[in-house]
Amino acid sequence: MHPILFKIWPITVYSYGFALAGAFIIGFFLLTAELERKKIETGFAYDLVLAAIIGGVIGARFFYVLAHLDYFSKYPLQIFFIQEGLVFYGGLAGGTLAVLSVVYRKKLPVSKIADAVAPCLAIGTAIGRIGCFLNGCCYGKPTNIFWAVKFPGVPLTRHPTQIYDLIYNLIIFCIIWSLRKKINKDGMIFWFYLFFYSIGRFSVEFFRVSALVLWGLTMAQIISIGLFLVSLMILLKKYSLLNFY
Repeated sequence: MHPILFKIWPITVYSYGFALAGAFIIGFFLLTAELERKKIETGFAYDLVLAAIIGGVIGARFFYVLAHLDYFSKYPLQIFFIQEGLVFYGGLAGGTLAVLSVVYRKKLPVSKIADAVAPCLAIGTAIGRIGCFLNGCCYGKPTNIFWAVKFPGVPLTRHPTQIYDLIYNLIIFCIIWSLRKKINKDGMIFWFYLFFYSIGRFSVEFFRVSALVLWGLTMAQIISIGLFLVSLMILLKKYSLLNFY
């Protein structure tokens, strides 16, 4: 693993932070292109991405701290040192609230913005998982499969669940990117994203090291089930998914 990419005295560049920065930069350019295609002022991209960064990081860190209260109650200052320890669903919640605050304040079309943001979320998450892999966090359960990875300081070879996340997010990105010009119902791309992501995340959780909280499932799986049901119901009812083709 390479948690530290390089050092330029006295600056240390961490792979995790570098990947997150890359995810937001690429997301910014994609969002700008989508806003332009949808004939929405591209200058709003700065406000939306900044809101997503602030709200996303705060939400992701908040959920992580809640899940590890025993540790952070002993070392509270560690809450502010973010070299890892971000929860995607927390980031999604925090980022969504922050972006919505900008959308409503600027009186932007919610559904159009949601569709423009969806592919950015997919590709951004994929890039972020590269950082997780290089950092050696978010690894999976022990296994002897031939593609298993030995992470530094972690016993036994493990499922590279960061790579699994990378792959399914890239697949989601390709699907919704190819559909975005074919679908003329605002908001549908975003709900497709949540639908596919919930399936991918639920599946990968079986291979990750995560605490079981209810019915033998992890918290991420429970949230995934909720998102799956909500997105499926909306796609079927609001967007008449069964009659889409």
